[in-house]
Amino acid sequence: MRTTTASRDGIARRVLQFALIALLACVAARASAADRVIIGNVSRTVEQLPNYAASDKGFFAQEGIQGDVVLIGSTDTLIQALIAGQVNVAIVDPTPAINAVERGARLKIIGGTVPIAAYTLVACPKYKSIKELKGTTLSVVSLVSGSTIFLKEMLKHEGFEANRDYAMIQGGPTTQRLASLKGCVASATMVLGGDLPRARELGYNTIARLQDYVPNLQFHSFIVDSRWAEANAALTVRYLKAMVRAMQWSHAHKEEAAELVSRRTGIPLKYTRASVDEYLSQGIISRDGSVNREGFQRLIDLMGPTLFKQTPYPTPDKYLDLSYLARAHQELSAR
Repeated sequence: MRTTTASRDGIARRVLQFALIALLACVAARASAADRVIIGNVSRTVEQLPNYAASDKGFFAQEGIQGDVVLIGSTDTLIQALIAGQVNVAIVDPTPAINAVERGARLKIIGGTVPIAAYTLVACPKYKSIKELKGTTLSVVSLVSGSTIFLKEMLKHEGFEANRDYAMIQGGPTTQRLASLKGCVASATMVLGGDLPRARELGYNTIARLQDYVPNLQFHSFIVDSRWAEANAALTVRYLKAMVRAMQWSHAHKEEAAELVSRRTGIPLKYTRASVDEYLSQGIISRDGSVNREGFQRLIDLMGPTLFKQTPYPTPDKYLDLSYLARAHQELSAR
């Protein structure tokens, strides 16, 4: 049977139509696929509330982002993973990033979630005051983390000299460090506000607050490799938009935020309700992702004697790039 020219043309048109439909479907699928951002945290804490809200309340999805969180139990290891490209954004205190930049890493802090470090020093039951810690071993998350620098400053205020009057061991995440206080294997450790009720329930004593020694220190920040941010500028802005919206939602929905933190961390609601209320009412959780520049400079000054060879120490501008956050705010205000 011979095929006419008309029928051949009809077959060709149908083939082209099918090919075009397939191509459009492929483009649509590619357009609708969320861009993946790998987010590195140290552990599940109240301070990660904006991250939980961005994911669970749909802010990542609305910005076309698949936000995948990985937990890395050490700030040092987290920053190494960031430099290696294994995570795209690290949410942690800026201290290890500052150290890495001074060793040549191309890291930038592009915003923050916690502009005030709210640490408390807790001790095993036999110790009732910070002065009683002389000659003991304290457990820290890492030997160069922000909380360790803060702790050293608190001990310095009490007349303690490092290596002479106390020792420090790297104890990892909060759960492990609290466990090390059992039987006084370690004498004390620093915990954040969200972990304080659990520490008290375990019978540990609250013996000092960071705010009474060194107030107003910049804490959890968005840290990126500048090369990744530059190559993914629009995605970086969208990520920050989602996080800013998550912070705003948290401040507007305190009870739901407390329930979210409880669900994500496993901390009983009776504790997260008080912690979340304190964090939001006192501005410990940011509303807009901005960086506490005064607190950042104070952090640099604390690191200065061991990190820099001479004064004056650098200003925050050496480590910050807030242009992405400015664009995020501009795009959010234009909605």
